[in-house]
Amino acid sequence: MAKIHLLESALINQIAAGEVIERPASIVKELVENALDAGAGRIEIIIREGGKSFIQVEDDGHGMSVQDLELSFQRHATSKITSKDDLVRVSTLGFRGEALPSIASVAQVYARSAVDETSGHELSIEAGKIQYLRPAAANRGTTIQVKNLFFNIPARRKFLKKTDYEYRAITAVLRRYMLGRPDIAFRYEHDDREIYNFTAGDLNHRIADVYGRKMAGNLLPVSHEKHEFRVEGVVGNLSLVKKRQSDQFLYLNHRPIQDRMLNSAVYSSYRSLLMRGEFPFFALDLQVPLDQVDVNVHPAKLEVRFQDEWRIYYVVKSAVNEALSDLLATLPDFYGHGSYGPKANAASTEQLNLHSDFPLERAPRPAEINSDQVDVNDFQRVNKARERIASMMSNPTEQQLPAANIWQVHNKYLLTEVRSGLIIIDQHVAHERILFESAKRALEHEGLPSQTVLFPQTMKLQPDDYSKFTELVPYLEKIGFRLREFGENTIVIDGVPPDVYMGGEARILRDILDKYLEHRELGASFLDYMAATYACKAAIKAGEKLEPEEIKALVDKLFATEHPYFCPHGRPVVVNLSLEELDQRFERI
Repeated sequence: MAKIHLLESALINQIAAGEVIERPASIVKELVENALDAGAGRIEIIIREGGKSFIQVEDDGHGMSVQDLELSFQRHATSKITSKDDLVRVSTLGFRGEALPSIASVAQVYARSAVDETSGHELSIEAGKIQYLRPAAANRGTTIQVKNLFFNIPARRKFLKKTDYEYRAITAVLRRYMLGRPDIAFRYEHDDREIYNFTAGDLNHRIADVYGRKMAGNLLPVSHEKHEFRVEGVVGNLSLVKKRQSDQFLYLNHRPIQDRMLNSAVYSSYRSLLMRGEFPFFALDLQVPLDQVDVNVHPAKLEVRFQDEWRIYYVVKSAVNEALSDLLATLPDFYGHGSYGPKANAASTEQLNLHSDFPLERAPRPAEINSDQVDVNDFQRVNKARERIASMMSNPTEQQLPAANIWQVHNKYLLTEVRSGLIIIDQHVAHERILFESAKRALEHEGLPSQTVLFPQTMKLQPDDYSKFTELVPYLEKIGFRLREFGENTIVIDGVPPDVYMGGEARILRDILDKYLEHRELGASFLDYMAATYACKAAIKAGEKLEPEEIKALVDKLFATEHPYFCPHGRPVVVNLSLEELDQRFERI
C-alpha cells in the first residue's frame, strides 16, 4: 500500500494559512491590499478584540460579480496575472490567489460585493466550506468580515497575543499603508473607538494627520531621478531621530517592503550625524521598472530581490544626501521630537584638571588656525551656509553674516537671529567638531603640524603598556604629537598638535592608550576615538570669552565641516529655536 497520498484541499489551505496568516494583522494586510488593487478610493477597517474575534474591511473599489466572488475563495484563483510572463512584471500588491482561501480555511468569513448598486451578492464560508451564496443589496465595492480567527485550530488560537498587542500590530500595519497611499481615504475603528479617519491628500498632509502638524514641519522633501529609477518621499530632520526603529517606511512602486540594504543606504546619509544609536524618520517610495525587481520571493511579499541592488543603493543614498544638503532645514529644533540620547561625559565640557608645575600656555584660538587647513570646497560650503543664514536674517538687506550679528551668551553659546527665530551654537562642541574632522583628515592623509613645547613632558609606562603604545606612535604623530624614547618604558613629549593646551598632552595620550588597550585593534572606530579624544581635549571650553573675529572664524570653520550637526560624542552643535516655539512658550498660540 502506498504511503504517499494527496492532501485534502481543506488541509492544503490550512497549511498555506500557516505561511500567509500569522496573526490578525496578516489578515488586515491582505484585505487592505486587495482593496487597493481593486482601485478603492476609501477603505474602512473595523476590528474588535485586536482582530481575534472580528475584522471588517470595506472598500468602494471595482467590486466583484457573483462568479468572481465565488472564485475568489478558490486556491490560486486571481485576476492579477494570467501567465508566467506576468510574474516578472507584477504591478499589483497581491497576485498569488492564496490570501482569501487561506483566511477562509481558519475563520468564519462573510463577503459582500457588487460592481454596481443593482448586482450585489453575499457569500458565507466557514472553515473553507461555502454556507451560502445569494443576491444581496450592496453599494459598489467589497466588504469582507472575518470572525473567530483560528476557531477550528485551537493550537494556533492559543498562541495569539493579548488584545493590546494584536491591536498595536494591526495599527502598525495600517499606518504603513496609510503613509504609502496618502491619495486614499482611510477610516480605522477598534472596539467602537475611532483611531484614524483621514481624507485623501498628499504625503505631508497624511504625516500631519498621523503624527501631528509639529512633526510635519520637520520633514525634508526627497525627489531624485537617476536613469530609470526615481525616489520620492520625505526624510526627517534631526528633530525626528529616535532611539528605536519604528518610523522607517520604505516602498517599492507603492508596495511596502523591508530591505536592510536600502535602509542602510538611508542610514549612511545620516551616519556622520547620528553616532548615538539613533534612527531617522523616513517615508520613501522607490520607483523601479517592473522587470528589474522580483517581488515573488517571500509569502508575505515584504521582501524583494533587485536585479542590480547596488545601483538602487546608491540612487537612494544620493536622494537622501540631496535632501540633507540644506543645513538650516536639517538642524534640530530647540525642543525636538526625538531624544538626543545620553548626555556626553560631563568632563568633556569642563576645564581640564591639569597637573603641571608650569603655567598653561594658551592654545591658538579658531581665528589663529592656519587657513590652509580649509580647502576650496570648504570655503564654498562656508559661503553657501553664510549666504543661507544671511538670507534668513531679520534684516533682509544683509548680504553677509558679520560677527556683530552673532552674540556670545555666558561665554558658552553663540546666538544669531534669523527671520524664523534663533540659531544657537555651543562653542565647545562646535570647535570639537572642527578639530575632529581636521584630525580625521590628518590621520587619513598628510598629517597635522606640530608645535614644540617649551618644557617637554615625560610619560612613564608599564612595560606591557609601553609595547602597545609604540604601535600608536605613527598615528599620534599624524595628529601632531612629536614623541621620542627616553630611558626604560618612558616617552618624552617634544611637540603637540597646535590646538592642545600645554600640560594636558599626557592625559590625552593616556586616554587614547587606555581605549586601545580595551579594544586591541587599530580599526576605523578606534581612529575615530583617537581623533575625538584629541578634539575634545583641545577644543575651547565653555566659559571662555571669544573676540568678535574669533566668533566669526569659529562659525565659518564650523560650516566648513562636512557635518556640523553633532560633535564626535553625539551632542548637538547647532539647534534652531523657532518663533513658533517661542510663541508657544509665551502662550501666544
